[in-house]
Amino acid sequence: MIANPVVYDGDEQALVDAMLTEYGFDGTFWGKEELDELKSRTKQHYIREQNYRCCYCQQPLYAHHGRVWDLEHVIARATRCDFMFVPRNLAVACVECNQAKGVVPVADPSRRSFPDRADLYRIVHPHFHTWEDHIELEGEGTYHALSPEGKFTIYHCDLFRFRERVVGTRQPIRDRRFERDIGELRLAKSPAEARPIIASIMARLEIEDERRQSGDGSV
Repeated sequence: MIANPVVYDGDEQALVDAMLTEYGFDGTFWGKEELDELKSRTKQHYIREQNYRCCYCQQPLYAHHGRVWDLEHVIARATRCDFMFVPRNLAVACVECNQAKGVVPVADPSRRSFPDRADLYRIVHPHFHTWEDHIELEGEGTYHALSPEGKFTIYHCDLFRFRERVVGTRQPIRDRRFERDIGELRLAKSPAEARPIIASIMARLEIEDERRQSGDGSV
């Protein structure tokens, strides 16, 4: 959970206030050049505040440059431009999570004021929820939902992509030893070290496929 939202200084707040009252204000104003410094400082603030982790997948991204980070609007600016500068509507997300989430509604779109409580969101909100209360990360790529908000986040931010990338399946593997094998494979220093680990992974995948085909629900 983000403990310290960004605080705009006097000049930044004046810029925000002026832009909010400008004729024709909408979500596209986020791209205006005069906001570049404010956005850069805000992004760096949340990178540090989030300990270099994406607010949705919690994967670490140890970089300051903008190519791996998006300054994220939890409630999309395209749908609610009036929340565009609200500090608790901002965080940093990896590019993939941000793109997957898109403009999906995460709160009641008819609400006039900014939703400032956890129970008003369908997504795991980086300012109002503790991530670990809603999502369990097993190993390095298996996400388990612990709440409706966790399920919403896993689905709409496409957190299945990590498992698909490693072993070519988006389905969770019920054998917990599988995650141990994945971790060991990442640490393998040579093809000789990797071969038996890969063989173990493939064997577990075959067992899992057989269970699904037979309808066996046992672990």
